[in-house]
Parts: sequence; structure tokens; C-alpha cells
Amino acid sequence: MFTQRAPYLPTHDRTRLVPACLLSHLERHAVAVVTGDDRGETAAQRAWLSTVAGRVTRVPAGRWRHPVTGGPGGLGAFRVAARRAVAEFCPDVVHLEGAWLAPLAREVPAAVVIGVRESGVRRARDARRRARTTRAWIRAQIDERIEGEWERRWLPRANACVVASEEDRQTLAERVPLARIEVIPPGVDAQRYSFRRAAEPARMVFAGNMTWPAHLDAADRLATRVLPRVRRALPQAELLLIGAGPLAALRALAAVPGVRVAGAVADLRPSLWSAAVALVPAQAAPGIDAAILEAMAVGTPVVAARACLTGLTHVLPGHHVAVAESDAELAATALLVLREPVVAATLAENARQLVERRHTWAATARLYEALWARAADTTPTAVAA
Repeated sequence: MFTQRAPYLPTHDRTRLVPACLLSHLERHAVAVVTGDDRGETAAQRAWLSTVAGRVTRVPAGRWRHPVTGGPGGLGAFRVAARRAVAEFCPDVVHLEGAWLAPLAREVPAAVVIGVRESGVRRARDARRRARTTRAWIRAQIDERIEGEWERRWLPRANACVVASEEDRQTLAERVPLARIEVIPPGVDAQRYSFRRAAEPARMVFAGNMTWPAHLDAADRLATRVLPRVRRALPQAELLLIGAGPLAALRALAAVPGVRVAGAVADLRPSLWSAAVALVPAQAAPGIDAAILEAMAVGTPVVAARACLTGLTHVLPGHHVAVAESDAELAATALLVLREPVVAATLAENARQLVERRHTWAATARLYEALWARAADTTPTAVAA
């Protein structure tokens, strides 16, 4: 397994979390890891990786891509390490965690799976649609061209590419054969995100990454258009916004009556446990799957737009989550959940059962094991990562 940043647990950094959770469930496999050397890690974080991998190689990492051309950069040490690791370890399959590592696929004489997660083209197109200035639109247009060329040139070299949603699969299929693209949703630690029903009765929550324009737009919509509708019927209602973002924008949101801004938090669980409902509008669609699963796991009922559920194929609207699209629907459905304990409890219990059946990291790891086995043309019990 090659990773841009060293995996360890616990962490909220998705670039570390996904490979760390996969590695922690691969007890049956011999695993070697080549990862970028991050001098900011603590001794405990550096030691964690040695507990789940039989061999760990850390290499210096520079800028991953050229800032202007978008071409490969900073992979020189990784290329040397890749050749050496493959020659000495003889893996059945190589997993590259992150699309920026895709150029390494041509360096290894073994089956290659790339954890793409989301299409860069889809992300750029979304930014272009949401651009508020000509400069932002042009920047998104350039990003789409760069990302498209990267996906066209490097991703088809892999035996399989993993994305988190069907929309990402369809976008990536413009440049990669559809049969080589696998949709595997993120997992959740069902033990750490334990089921509790002890919320503040009128608190709503949105957890996202406000540095992403789409998530900031979602937070603004909830604060300025949805919350006022809820408060007209339920004056004590409040909205808790969680996630790092531009300071000026977060301050402006915090000034809205009924809005509380927590910003970046080290542990998301207390905020989710404290909320009576989690709201996820359509603007939040890119990269929101994990946050939805975490809310479902802890027992916080979710009200979401259908666009936010494309990567969660087993989630049934009306059974595991409530679905709402317009501002009026989001407000009305949130009020229903806040006012009807039976509705809230039923959604929460159904969602938790689904998480335990389909969305634990153990279940996700099994999907990867099956994919790696197919890529290596061998049985799951013989796969090495």
C-alpha cells in the first residue's frame, strides 16, 4: 500500500483515516506500506503504523503535482521506493491510496488498485457551477482541464479505480473504462461512534468542511434560509455548524440568530450526540457520505437531499433517512423529526442497524479484499496488500 500521508488512528484526516481503517482490518494479510514522511507526526502516531504493517518505508515527499501544468511532481523518492518494495516484498497487488499517486502504477509489475475516492473533474465542475466571480469560474475551468488530463493519462493504467459514489463513477467513466471503476462507500467505526439518544431537543447540526465552497454554501443555506423557517414554528431551535472554514465567513454565519459555529473540532461525536437532527442539503453533496454515516451511527436522525445519498446505495429514503429538497421541505421535515419522538427514534434505529450490517470498516475492508483478489486473479485468502 502506497499512501501520501502516513495512516494512523484515531484521526479525522480522511487521507489518513481510510487507509488506516483498512489496514486495521487486514489481519490475514502480509502488508507493506510506503508512505510520505511527515515530520509533524507524534511518536505515537509514527509507531501506530508498525502495529498493522509488517514493513513500513517512509520517503520524503515534495509537491505532488506541478502548480501550473498539473503534471506529476514529488514522486522521485516514491518511484525508487516502489521498485525496491515490489522487488523485495513481491506483492500480489499494489494499492495506491489517492489519485495523485497514479503515476506509480507504471512502476510496479503487479496488479494495481487506486483509491481515487472522488473524481477531480466532478469536483472542478461543481466548483465551476458554484463560482460567484469570473476569476473563480476561470480557475475552476482550468482545474477541470488539468484534472481531466490527469485522469485520462494516469488512471487507466490501474486494474481498478475505487470511488465513493455512482456520480463519481459516471464522471470517471468519461476517461476510464467503466468496468474498471468500483464504487465502495466509506466505512464508520461502529464501536467508537456508539449509538446514543440524548440530544438537545431543538438542536440541528451540519458537519462539513467549510473550506470547500459547496459545504460553505450548504451551511449558509441552512443558516439563512432554512433555520428562520424552523424558528418561526419553534423559536428555541438552533443550528450547530461544525467544520473548519474561512474565518470571515464563519463569523458572518455565527452572527445569524440561532446559529452556533463550532469550527474544527478534534472529536465530532459529542456534537453529533447533542443534536436532535442532522441536516444535509443538496449543496453538500460532494464528500458528505462519511458525515452522514457518522450521524447515522450515533443515533442522530438525518434529513438529507437525494443528491447526498448517491454513494450510500443501501440507504432507503424514508426508512433510514428522511429526504427533503427545498428550503420549505427541509424546514418541515426537520420540525417533524424535532416534534415527533417516534419518528426520530425509528429513523435513528433503522439507520444504526444499516450501519452495523453494511457500513462498518470491517464490511468495507471485505469489499476491498474481494476487489484486490479479483485484480490479482487469486483467492481472498491469498491476497497481500
